[in-house]
Amino acid sequence: MDTSPELNPHSARTVFLQQMAFFVILLAVVAVSNVYTTMTNWERLGVHLPVWQPVIWETSSVICIALLIPAVGWWLTQFPVTPPGWLRNLPAHLLATLPFSLVHVAGMVALRDGAYRFLGQHYDFGRWWPNWLYEYRKDFITYWAVVVGIMAFRLYGFWSEARTGKAALSTENPPGETPPERLIVRKLNREYVLNVSDIDRIDANGNYVTVHAQGTAYPRRESLAALEKKLDQKRFVRVHRGHLVNLDRIREIQPWDHGDYRIVLHDGSFVNLSRRYRDRLQHLLR
Repeated sequence: MDTSPELNPHSARTVFLQQMAFFVILLAVVAVSNVYTTMTNWERLGVHLPVWQPVIWETSSVICIALLIPAVGWWLTQFPVTPPGWLRNLPAHLLATLPFSLVHVAGMVALRDGAYRFLGQHYDFGRWWPNWLYEYRKDFITYWAVVVGIMAFRLYGFWSEARTGKAALSTENPPGETPPERLIVRKLNREYVLNVSDIDRIDANGNYVTVHAQGTAYPRRESLAALEKKLDQKRFVRVHRGHLVNLDRIREIQPWDHGDYRIVLHDGSFVNLSRRYRDRLQHLLR
Protein backbone atom coordinates (compact mmCIF):
# COMPACT_ATOMS: atom_id res chain seq x y z
CA MET A 1 0.00 0.00 0.00
CA ASP A 2 1.35 3.39 -0.95
CA THR A 3 1.53 5.71 2.05
CA SER A 4 3.42 8.53 0.40
CA PRO A 5 2.48 11.98 1.63
CA GLU A 6 0.12 13.94 -0.60
CA LEU A 7 -0.53 17.60 -1.29
CA ASN A 8 -3.92 18.96 -0.38
CA PRO A 9 -6.25 19.40 -3.39
CA HIS A 10 -5.75 23.16 -3.68
CA SER A 11 -1.96 22.89 -3.53
CA ALA A 12 -2.01 19.95 -5.96
CA ARG A 13 -3.95 21.97 -8.56
CA THR A 14 -1.69 24.98 -8.14
CA VAL A 15 1.47 22.92 -8.42
CA PHE A 16 0.13 21.09 -11.49
CA LEU A 17 -0.66 24.33 -13.32
CA GLN A 18 2.73 25.82 -12.43
CA GLN A 19 4.44 22.61 -13.46
CA MET A 20 2.71 22.46 -16.83
CA ALA A 21 3.38 26.14 -17.52
CA PHE A 22 7.07 25.56 -16.80
CA PHE A 23 7.27 22.51 -19.05
CA VAL A 24 5.38 24.18 -21.91
CA ILE A 25 7.72 27.18 -21.83
CA LEU A 26 10.78 24.94 -21.57
CA LEU A 27 9.64 22.73 -24.46
CA ALA A 28 8.89 25.79 -26.59
CA VAL A 29 12.40 27.13 -25.98
CA VAL A 30 13.88 23.72 -26.84
CA ALA A 31 11.80 23.52 -30.02
CA VAL A 32 12.95 26.97 -31.21
CA SER A 33 16.55 26.09 -30.44
CA ASN A 34 16.30 22.78 -32.29
CA VAL A 35 14.72 24.45 -35.34
CA TYR A 36 17.61 26.91 -35.49
CA THR A 37 20.17 24.09 -35.03
CA THR A 38 18.57 21.97 -37.76
CA MET A 39 18.47 24.85 -40.21
CA THR A 40 22.10 25.69 -39.49
CA ASN A 41 23.28 22.10 -39.92
CA TRP A 42 21.51 21.74 -43.27
CA GLU A 43 22.91 25.07 -44.46
CA ARG A 44 26.42 23.84 -43.66
CA LEU A 45 25.76 20.89 -45.95
CA GLY A 46 24.70 23.27 -48.70
CA VAL A 47 21.05 22.27 -48.55
CA HIS A 48 18.31 24.87 -48.28
CA LEU A 49 15.65 23.42 -46.00
CA PRO A 50 12.21 25.08 -45.97
CA VAL A 51 11.70 26.44 -42.45
CA TRP A 52 8.24 24.90 -42.16
CA GLN A 53 9.73 21.40 -42.12
CA PRO A 54 11.84 21.65 -38.93
CA VAL A 55 9.03 23.69 -37.36
CA ILE A 56 6.62 20.81 -37.91
CA TRP A 57 9.18 18.23 -36.73
CA GLU A 58 9.93 20.00 -33.48
CA THR A 59 6.40 21.21 -32.76
CA SER A 60 4.94 17.74 -33.20
CA SER A 61 7.53 16.31 -30.83
CA VAL A 62 7.07 18.82 -28.00
CA ILE A 63 3.26 18.64 -28.24
CA CYS A 64 3.36 14.89 -27.65
CA ILE A 65 5.82 15.23 -24.77
CA ALA A 66 3.66 17.90 -23.13
CA LEU A 67 0.60 15.65 -23.40
CA LEU A 68 2.50 12.78 -21.79
CA ILE A 69 3.63 14.77 -18.73
CA PRO A 70 0.39 14.25 -16.72
CA ALA A 71 0.68 10.49 -17.34
CA VAL A 72 4.25 10.51 -16.04
CA GLY A 73 3.05 12.44 -12.99
CA TRP A 74 0.33 9.86 -12.32
CA TRP A 75 2.82 7.01 -12.70
CA LEU A 76 5.17 8.78 -10.28
CA THR A 77 2.33 8.93 -7.75
CA GLN A 78 1.85 5.17 -8.05
CA PHE A 79 5.58 4.44 -7.88
CA PRO A 80 7.38 7.21 -5.95
CA VAL A 81 11.14 7.44 -6.36
CA THR A 82 11.65 8.89 -2.89
CA PRO A 83 12.80 7.07 0.27
CA PRO A 84 12.15 4.52 1.56
CA GLY A 85 10.79 2.64 -1.48
CA TRP A 86 12.60 4.34 -4.38
CA LEU A 87 14.81 1.36 -5.20
CA ARG A 88 11.83 -1.01 -5.28
CA ASN A 89 9.92 1.36 -7.59
CA LEU A 90 12.81 2.14 -9.92
CA PRO A 91 12.15 -0.80 -12.33
CA ALA A 92 8.59 0.48 -12.90
CA HIS A 93 10.00 3.73 -14.25
CA LEU A 94 12.68 2.02 -16.32
CA LEU A 95 9.94 -0.03 -17.99
CA ALA A 96 7.75 3.07 -18.40
CA THR A 97 10.36 4.68 -20.64
CA LEU A 98 9.39 2.19 -23.37
CA PRO A 99 5.66 3.08 -23.72
CA PHE A 100 6.58 6.73 -23.12
CA SER A 101 8.85 6.65 -26.16
CA LEU A 102 6.50 4.55 -28.30
CA VAL A 103 3.56 6.88 -27.69
CA HIS A 104 5.75 9.94 -28.21
CA VAL A 105 7.12 8.69 -31.54
CA ALA A 106 3.79 7.36 -32.81
CA GLY A 107 2.07 10.61 -31.88
CA MET A 108 4.64 12.89 -33.48
CA VAL A 109 4.71 10.81 -36.68
CA ALA A 110 0.90 11.03 -36.88
CA LEU A 111 0.99 14.81 -36.37
CA ARG A 112 3.74 15.25 -38.94
CA ASP A 113 1.91 13.11 -41.47
CA GLY A 114 -1.27 15.13 -40.96
CA ALA A 115 0.57 18.46 -41.26
CA TYR A 116 2.37 17.33 -44.43
CA ARG A 117 -0.89 16.13 -45.98
CA PHE A 118 -2.50 19.47 -45.17
CA LEU A 119 0.33 21.19 -47.05
CA GLY A 120 0.06 18.75 -49.95
CA GLN A 121 3.31 17.00 -49.08
CA HIS A 122 4.33 13.49 -48.11
CA TYR A 123 6.11 12.70 -44.82
CA ASP A 124 8.37 9.66 -44.63
CA PHE A 125 9.59 8.64 -41.16
CA GLY A 126 11.71 5.87 -42.67
CA ARG A 127 12.21 2.41 -41.22
CA TRP A 128 10.25 2.29 -37.98
CA TRP A 129 12.38 0.23 -35.57
CA PRO A 130 15.84 1.68 -36.33
CA ASN A 131 14.44 5.19 -36.20
CA TRP A 132 12.47 4.44 -33.02
CA LEU A 133 15.60 3.11 -31.29
CA TYR A 134 17.32 6.36 -32.23
CA GLU A 135 14.43 8.34 -30.73
CA TYR A 136 14.28 6.08 -27.65
CA ARG A 137 17.76 7.12 -26.57
CA LYS A 138 16.59 10.72 -26.44
CA ASP A 139 13.22 9.83 -24.92
CA PHE A 140 14.92 7.91 -22.12
CA ILE A 141 16.69 11.07 -21.02
CA THR A 142 13.55 13.15 -21.56
CA TYR A 143 11.50 10.82 -19.34
CA TRP A 144 13.88 11.20 -16.41
CA ALA A 145 14.12 14.95 -16.93
CA VAL A 146 10.31 15.09 -16.66
CA VAL A 147 10.40 12.95 -13.49
CA VAL A 148 12.97 15.24 -11.89
CA GLY A 149 10.93 18.31 -12.85
CA ILE A 150 7.71 16.88 -11.41
CA MET A 151 9.45 15.91 -8.18
CA ALA A 152 10.95 19.38 -7.87
CA PHE A 153 7.52 20.99 -8.18
CA ARG A 154 6.02 18.57 -5.64
CA LEU A 155 8.78 19.37 -3.18
CA TYR A 156 8.04 23.03 -3.73
CA GLY A 157 4.37 22.30 -3.03
CA PHE A 158 5.19 20.57 0.26
CA TRP A 159 7.49 23.43 1.23
CA SER A 160 4.78 25.95 0.41
CA GLU A 161 2.22 23.99 2.44
CA ALA A 162 4.60 23.74 5.38
CA ARG A 163 5.31 27.48 5.26
CA THR A 164 1.65 28.55 5.09
CA GLY A 165 0.52 25.94 7.61
CA LYS A 166 3.32 26.40 10.12
CA ALA A 167 1.32 28.64 12.43
CA ALA A 168 -1.66 26.28 12.42
CA LEU A 169 0.49 23.26 13.14
CA SER A 170 2.32 24.99 15.98
CA THR A 171 -0.96 25.90 17.71
CA GLU A 172 -2.78 22.62 17.15
CA ASN A 173 -1.92 21.42 20.63
CA PRO A 174 0.13 24.01 22.55
CA PRO A 175 2.23 22.79 25.49
CA GLY A 176 0.20 22.43 28.67
CA GLU A 177 -3.13 21.85 26.96
CA THR A 178 -5.07 18.60 26.97
CA PRO A 179 -3.75 16.08 24.40
CA PRO A 180 -5.99 15.79 21.33
CA GLU A 181 -8.66 13.10 21.18
CA ARG A 182 -8.80 13.25 17.39
CA LEU A 183 -6.18 13.46 14.67
CA ILE A 184 -6.61 14.78 11.12
CA VAL A 185 -4.89 12.77 8.39
CA ARG A 186 -5.02 12.94 4.61
CA LYS A 187 -5.18 10.08 2.10
CA LEU A 188 -6.11 10.02 -1.59
CA ASN A 189 -6.90 13.76 -1.52
CA ARG A 190 -9.38 13.28 1.34
CA GLU A 191 -9.13 14.30 4.96
CA TYR A 192 -10.04 11.83 7.69
CA VAL A 193 -10.66 12.46 11.37
CA LEU A 194 -9.32 9.60 13.49
CA ASN A 195 -10.14 8.98 17.11
CA VAL A 196 -6.81 8.78 18.89
CA SER A 197 -8.06 5.72 20.79
CA ASP A 198 -8.41 3.85 17.44
CA ILE A 199 -4.74 4.33 16.54
CA ASP A 200 -2.66 1.16 16.87
CA ARG A 201 0.78 2.56 16.15
CA ILE A 202 2.59 5.41 14.41
CA ASP A 203 5.70 4.87 12.28
CA ALA A 204 8.33 7.43 11.35
CA ASN A 205 8.97 8.23 7.69
CA GLY A 206 11.46 11.08 7.58
CA ASN A 207 9.60 14.34 8.18
CA TYR A 208 6.32 12.43 7.91
CA VAL A 209 4.60 9.70 9.87
CA THR A 210 2.35 6.80 8.94
CA VAL A 211 -0.61 6.41 11.28
CA HIS A 212 -2.02 2.87 11.50
CA ALA A 213 -5.63 2.68 12.63
CA GLN A 214 -8.22 -0.06 12.20
CA GLY A 215 -6.24 -1.81 9.49
CA THR A 216 -5.56 1.29 7.36
CA ALA A 217 -2.36 3.33 7.00
CA TYR A 218 -2.61 7.13 6.74
CA PRO A 219 0.24 9.56 6.01
CA ARG A 220 0.57 12.76 8.03
CA ARG A 221 2.94 15.63 7.39
CA GLU A 222 4.63 15.81 10.78
CA SER A 223 7.71 14.30 12.38
CA LEU A 224 7.36 11.48 14.89
CA ALA A 225 9.06 13.55 17.59
CA ALA A 226 6.65 16.48 17.11
CA LEU A 227 3.57 14.23 17.14
CA GLU A 228 4.83 12.37 20.21
CA LYS A 229 4.88 15.65 22.18
CA LYS A 230 1.24 16.34 21.28
CA LEU A 231 -0.18 12.95 22.17
CA ASP A 232 -0.91 11.64 25.65
CA GLN A 233 2.44 10.19 26.69
CA LYS A 234 0.70 7.91 29.19
CA ARG A 235 -1.15 6.29 26.29
CA PHE A 236 1.40 6.46 23.48
CA VAL A 237 4.94 5.34 24.19
CA ARG A 238 8.08 5.29 22.07
CA VAL A 239 9.22 1.67 21.79
CA HIS A 240 11.75 2.21 19.03
CA ARG A 241 13.28 5.26 17.43
CA GLY A 242 10.85 4.81 14.55
CA HIS A 243 7.69 3.63 16.36
CA LEU A 244 5.06 4.95 18.75
CA VAL A 245 2.61 2.37 20.13
CA ASN A 246 -0.79 2.78 21.76
CA LEU A 247 -0.50 0.93 25.09
CA ASP A 248 -4.17 -0.07 24.90
CA ARG A 249 -3.50 -1.91 21.65
CA ILE A 250 -0.66 -4.13 22.92
CA ARG A 251 -1.57 -7.82 23.05
CA GLU A 252 1.74 -9.34 24.12
CA ILE A 253 5.47 -8.77 24.31
CA GLN A 254 7.71 -11.56 23.02
CA PRO A 255 11.48 -12.07 23.51
CA TRP A 256 13.37 -11.44 20.29
CA ASP A 257 16.96 -11.34 19.04
CA HIS A 258 19.97 -9.94 20.91
CA GLY A 259 18.07 -9.01 24.05
CA ASP A 260 15.37 -7.08 22.19
CA TYR A 261 11.66 -7.78 22.30
CA ARG A 262 8.82 -7.79 19.83
CA ILE A 263 5.48 -6.13 20.59
CA VAL A 264 2.42 -7.84 19.08
CA LEU A 265 -0.65 -5.66 18.69
CA HIS A 266 -4.31 -6.64 18.74
CA ASP A 267 -4.52 -6.33 14.94
CA GLY A 268 -1.76 -8.95 14.57
CA SER A 269 0.94 -6.53 13.47
CA PHE A 270 4.16 -6.19 15.41
CA VAL A 271 6.99 -3.76 16.02
CA ASN A 272 10.39 -4.18 17.62
CA LEU A 273 10.97 -3.00 21.18
CA SER A 274 14.56 -1.85 21.57
CA ARG A 275 16.36 -2.08 24.89
CA ARG A 276 16.70 1.70 25.00
CA TYR A 277 12.93 2.16 25.48
CA ARG A 278 12.11 -1.01 27.44
CA ASP A 279 12.30 0.50 30.92
CA ARG A 280 9.81 3.27 30.15
CA LEU A 281 7.36 0.80 28.64
CA GLN A 282 7.59 -1.49 31.67
CA HIS A 283 7.05 1.48 33.97
CA LEU A 284 3.87 2.51 32.14
CA LEU A 285 2.51 -1.03 32.06
CA ARG A 286 2.71 -1.48 35.84
